[in-house]
Amino acid sequence: MNIAARPTPDETRERILVVAEELFRRIGYWKTTVGDIAEALGMSSANIYRFFPSKKAINEALCGKLVAGLLAAARAVARGSGTPSERVFALLMALHRHHRDQLTNHERVHEMVVVAMDEDWASIEAFIDACKALVGDLVAEGQASGEFGPGDPMMLGELAFNACAGVLHPILITKCAREGLSEDEIDAQARALVAFAIRGLANPQIFSIAFS
Repeated sequence: MNIAARPTPDETRERILVVAEELFRRIGYWKTTVGDIAEALGMSSANIYRFFPSKKAINEALCGKLVAGLLAAARAVARGSGTPSERVFALLMALHRHHRDQLTNHERVHEMVVVAMDEDWASIEAFIDACKALVGDLVAEGQASGEFGPGDPMMLGELAFNACAGVLHPILITKCAREGLSEDEIDAQARALVAFAIRGLANPQIFSIAFS
C-alpha cells in the first residue's frame, strides 16, 4: 500500500500562493479572502494562518514571486545583444509592455500591484531598485564605449528610469488607457519617451547642467 508523502511546509506555502493567484485572477484581489483560499485548498483558515500570519503576508509573498519572475526576464533583456542604448531601450520597453499587459489582460492581478506600489511593499521597492541598477550597469557600459556621456552611472540610470515613470508606473499607464488611447498610441508614446531619455544619457551637456 502506497502512502502519499505529506507535503513539506515549503510545498504547502507554494500551494497557497498558487491558489491565491488563481483566485485573484478569477474573482479579484479585493474580493478574495483567506477563507476563499482555504476552501479552495480544502483547508481551514486557521491552517492557512500557520503558514502566513495574515492575508497581507500572502499578498506580499505572491507579489514577491511575481516580480521575481519579471526581474529575471528584465535581466535577460539587459544581458541580450545590441549596444548599451539598444538594451536600455529594450529593457524599459519590456517593462512598459509587461505592465500594460497586466493592466489590459490581467486587471484583477493588477489591482494587487497598484496596492503594493501605493503601500511601498518591500518586494516592489526591491524590484524598482534592481531595475534602476540594471539601467545603471548599462549606462556604465555605454560610458566605457563612448556612447553615453559622463557622470555617476548609477545616478544617471536612476534618472533615466525615473524620467520614464509615465510609461512604467501602473497608475499612469491606467490613466493613458482611460483617456481612450489605443495600445498602438500608448506604445508610440512609450517609445518616444524612452528614446528621449536615452538621448539625454548621450548628451554630456545635459549632465553638466543637471549636476552643476
